[in-house]
Amino acid sequence: MKQTLKYILQYVLENLKIAETKHSVIIALNGAIIALALGFYKGGSGVVKYLNYLVLFFAGISIIISFFALHSRSVNVKYKAKKYMDANLLYYKNLAEQTSEELLKNIIKYYNFPSNYKIDNFDIDLSSTIVANSKVARVKFAMFNTSTFFCVISIIFCIAMFLFSGALW
Repeated sequence: MKQTLKYILQYVLENLKIAETKHSVIIALNGAIIALALGFYKGGSGVVKYLNYLVLFFAGISIIISFFALHSRSVNVKYKAKKYMDANLLYYKNLAEQTSEELLKNIIKYYNFPSNYKIDNFDIDLSSTIVANSKVARVKFAMFNTSTFFCVISIIFCIAMFLFSGALW
């Protein structure tokens, strides 16, 4: 059981690393967009000026969301089971929906452990860690999607700013 829980925890921690890497990339991309917008703007017409403000605003929102996502979170994990899930036990979204007891019961059920397997405190601690990290990964990926949305809006306004400035010259 302990070895199985360690493998699951390893997968969850890999998902956390991926989520944090994505946020780092989106922060760098937004930083480049802001630098480009600030370097490009030279007090042009009203439309270009407002587009520049929109670029800065949406890129800034995207950066703020990503910074919040990189901040660690504490998560309360319940041990008492409410229901048993029939789901992939390696997928962080499925793990985040379970309690630590549900995870242990599902491992026993689906990974062919003896039905009389005695769950000890180490198993409970590992399963609680897995569930907590899965919940953090779920939040980080959701915040990445929101941050990416604002980054794309910023890029669209940046392109519009270039088009309007070129058309107005």
